[in-house]
Amino acid sequence: MPVVFEILGHREWAAMCDVARAFFGDVNVNETGLYEAPFDRPLHVISEVTPPIVAAKARKGSRRGFSETTTHVNTSVFAVAKKGEHNLVKQIDEQVALHDIRRVLKRQLYVVLSAATDISFPWGSLTGVRPTQIALDALQRMDEEKATEELEGYWRLTSQKARLAVRTALAEEKILDKIHEHESMLYVGLPFCPSRCLYCSFITQDATRQKNALESYVNAVIRESEGVFDGTFQGKIRAVYYGGGTPTSLPADLFRRYLEEVLQHVPFAENVEKTMEAGRPDTIDREKLFIAKAFGFHKLCINPQTMQDETLRRIGRHHTVEQTILAFHLARSMGFMDINMDLIAGLPGEDSDTFLDSLERVIALGPESITLHALAIKRGSFLDRMFDDRDTLLPDPALIEAVEVAHERLRQEGYRPYYLYRQKNCRSGLENTGFTRGGHASLYNVAMMSDRVPVIGLGSGASSKVIHEQKALRVHNPKDIKLYVDRVEAQILKKKTLLANA
Repeated sequence: MPVVFEILGHREWAAMCDVARAFFGDVNVNETGLYEAPFDRPLHVISEVTPPIVAAKARKGSRRGFSETTTHVNTSVFAVAKKGEHNLVKQIDEQVALHDIRRVLKRQLYVVLSAATDISFPWGSLTGVRPTQIALDALQRMDEEKATEELEGYWRLTSQKARLAVRTALAEEKILDKIHEHESMLYVGLPFCPSRCLYCSFITQDATRQKNALESYVNAVIRESEGVFDGTFQGKIRAVYYGGGTPTSLPADLFRRYLEEVLQHVPFAENVEKTMEAGRPDTIDREKLFIAKAFGFHKLCINPQTMQDETLRRIGRHHTVEQTILAFHLARSMGFMDINMDLIAGLPGEDSDTFLDSLERVIALGPESITLHALAIKRGSFLDRMFDDRDTLLPDPALIEAVEVAHERLRQEGYRPYYLYRQKNCRSGLENTGFTRGGHASLYNVAMMSDRVPVIGLGSGASSKVIHEQKALRVHNPKDIKLYVDRVEAQILKKKTLLANA
């Protein structure tokens, strides 16, 4: 018994599809050309814009961020009886500005589907967008209390998520104010890990079995850095983030080259932030930490994801909780006083108690930042083959409550949210939130998510973007490692052309 979607007067299905998939999983086109999704009872949804509007016009209005043109948006959902009668369940009718049309179409669809299915998500209708951007839009028109009320009442967020969005939006703005004109972020990616995690969709290679590929890859990234920063680049790099994969999975001598010969070409700002993602504790040793420190890396990420040995084995991480603790204390003993640790809520086989136990064990270590992720079922991951999308992604009250308890515990310990973002196919429609204390927020994390600061990405799969006339222009490096190495010269030219528009 399908849910049938009928779209009239617009072609914004792509923008609405994330909402429908959150409720029903797969959405397909049937033999009559209408979209449909599986459900336990038949529904008919009609989304209509009058007068009709073409997609290009909607995109133009959305990109500009302001339009005096308005249009009429109406969304209805009907329960379909056995004899074919349509009984109205919910209808919404609004006159909206052109630049708001996509958001309103998605919001209306969420509201009518929630009414028809009795399903509601913590972030309400904000499927597929950055919540802090919506919160910031509200804060530019009203005070914090009214902005929170608008997020709850109009966008249908829970009170906890509305407050989180407003608080984090304010924190992000303070951080973004530290970035000056002509300053950019730099990402340097290494697609090698000791093993592939169950939830990972990246094209990562086993570093222990790819020793020949490691050197050719590092050489390509060095060449890319040399080519991009050849003297024609006019800006400064305000923050650099070495990520992956796991950069510290490189042998020590190659790790040193990877830092020294990539960074020697980069024009850094005076107060540059340098972050090393040493995500796997089993790749961290004294020699590599010494090298990272020698090249000015003062922020370090040690990411256990869980503090349960059984879960670590289950998700394909070949380290132990004890190795995480030892790596943390080693880093502390070598003077790293700005450490972030990641945890994931909703891992296979874990319940609320095990997740919250992991959080307590991380809090006991006392890192400067803790980032809480919601498990995302990513296409191409091993996890994607294990779960039924719809059942896994529907709201789980116990998981939602556990995340709220975790947030409260972090607040009790002096941590405050400073950035957040959402991914597709996260369990219970939850979010990823970075918490910090003592002024240790990551400038890179906030800027990279903002679409207001240029980002230069080096390495396979890395993305670069510049902001031109309020639009983000992007260039993507090939994800395939051999393809990236073979095409590095062409990618340098593409990137330099992109940066010329900054």
